[in-house]
Amino acid sequence: MSSSNLEMKWMKFGKNLRNVGGLLILIIIPYIAFVALIIQLILIIVLINDFNKINRELKNPHLEEFRTRYLTASIIKFIGAIILNVACVWLAGVLLGFYGAYIPYIGGPFMRFIPIITLFIIGFILMIVGSAIEVGAWDNLKSFIVQNREMFPKMGKDAIDGVEKLRSGAMLWVLGFLIIPIVIGWIFQLIGYFTLSKIADQKPVISKQPGLVPEQQPAYIPASTHVVAPAPVPVQEVTDLIKFCPLCGAKLNDTGKFCGECGTQVRD
Repeated sequence: MSSSNLEMKWMKFGKNLRNVGGLLILIIIPYIAFVALIIQLILIIVLINDFNKINRELKNPHLEEFRTRYLTASIIKFIGAIILNVACVWLAGVLLGFYGAYIPYIGGPFMRFIPIITLFIIGFILMIVGSAIEVGAWDNLKSFIVQNREMFPKMGKDAIDGVEKLRSGAMLWVLGFLIIPIVIGWIFQLIGYFTLSKIADQKPVISKQPGLVPEQQPAYIPASTHVVAPAPVPVQEVTDLIKFCPLCGAKLNDTGKFCGECGTQVRD
């Protein structure tokens, strides 16, 4: 893979992060969240696929760990989010008296909520487990960026800040049973996705990465300290080859110094 292709893959990774972050806004809207979750998971799979192509060239263990953990966390959180949305819709149907959501009394009025509460518990457990795995994924990506700051000279600090925001958001989701941390974590992750996605706005410098051979400079050859004098050039005696008088044009003899026609001196 050429350096230009690798740069394009990093830029595409940043754009996909931006799209994933944008869909994070829609996840909090009831009913729309179902569609948003499915589209987000598809984008994450595409993102991971491109990320895998990047690491085929870089062969970095931190990136490999990030890819595996982030994909695993995303799938677990997707399942957990779907279960939570189903539980919320079911609960709303029961409270509003919709016939389709009605659960017969079994042992008392409270028992109708047992299946819904069970779904909430399962959903929260999956979200907590997925978020814990995601924390490790962002730790791996941060380690890679810190060790390769020269790849992102214009946004090294922003990239690290974005990853830290995403990690903090995932960590707060681990405390999701407290409800309030979920909202704060959602905000942190939203900011983190858009901050880290700035990778799409610059070309990473990848000339120092493995597999990319820098342009070789010509070897320095020191000048010799021994000066060789040029060979003497034999000097040929210039014979007098003037054949005609420069004044009148008369033909001259081989030995005379003066022109026989006009008397002009033509030789020393």
